[in-house]
Amino acid sequence: MNPAYLVAIGASVLFGGGDFAGGLASRRARVAVVTLAAWVAGLVALVLAAPFVQGSPAAADLVWAAAAGVTGALGGALLFRALAIGPVGIASPIFCVVGLVLPVVVGLALGERPHAAGITGLLLAPIAIVLLTADGGGAEPGAARRVLAPSLAAGAVIGFFLVFMARVGPGAGLWPLVLARLMGAVATFAFVLARRLPRVPPPGARVIALGAGVLDTAANTAYLYAVQRGSLALVAALISLAPATTALLGRMVLHERWHRRQVFGLLLALAAGVLISLG
Repeated sequence: MNPAYLVAIGASVLFGGGDFAGGLASRRARVAVVTLAAWVAGLVALVLAAPFVQGSPAAADLVWAAAAGVTGALGGALLFRALAIGPVGIASPIFCVVGLVLPVVVGLALGERPHAAGITGLLLAPIAIVLLTADGGGAEPGAARRVLAPSLAAGAVIGFFLVFMARVGPGAGLWPLVLARLMGAVATFAFVLARRLPRVPPPGARVIALGAGVLDTAANTAYLYAVQRGSLALVAALISLAPATTALLGRMVLHERWHRRQVFGLLLALAAGVLISLG
């Protein structure tokens, strides 16, 4: 087995763990403050890692990365908000599958034609969302529907982040990610200043928020390593399994309960993500 795919599986776990940590911290502090801490921590980690990854970004790479950074900051805040207010086992697969669907839709608008696997994934995605948001014997009544809007919004913004980052050339190294993180941190800091919010999370959320940023940076670095040494489609398919980690952490740490329709919805969302990535 190509070790790149083992690294991709590790990146998927790191992405899921980072999302969960950010959502958990956002239950204890303001979302914007948590987002700022996570992005600054991720920026520091990326600056330390970037010199060890070969690459030379073009000017266009940096422009797309800057645009991705601004949308990424908003997407991260919406993502943490969704995970903070609702069951993480429902929010995570929704924003993940929506985030994967949007680049495909943009590609269709630009004339791309996905294969049958991608079309199948697009058709499965709305069914998965309906099943995930069905009330029943799991989460408290209305909790699944309450998290639907922020999860959809987070997925849409994350989708644009992926669209912008996809325009960055494969030989650019980590420096576009550094710029994206910097732009996201600056945008979030400006929002925090404008709203006169605390600059750092309270002690109960601080370490968790910083951990979320470090986990996300480690995931991005692992993804870059994997995609440079393996099939893009297979690596992306493995990365799309990240909500499984988030959902399992919600089950183990927060003792979330699921009913059968939501379990089936989670599996269907994971399958949709894999198919979209392969398509």
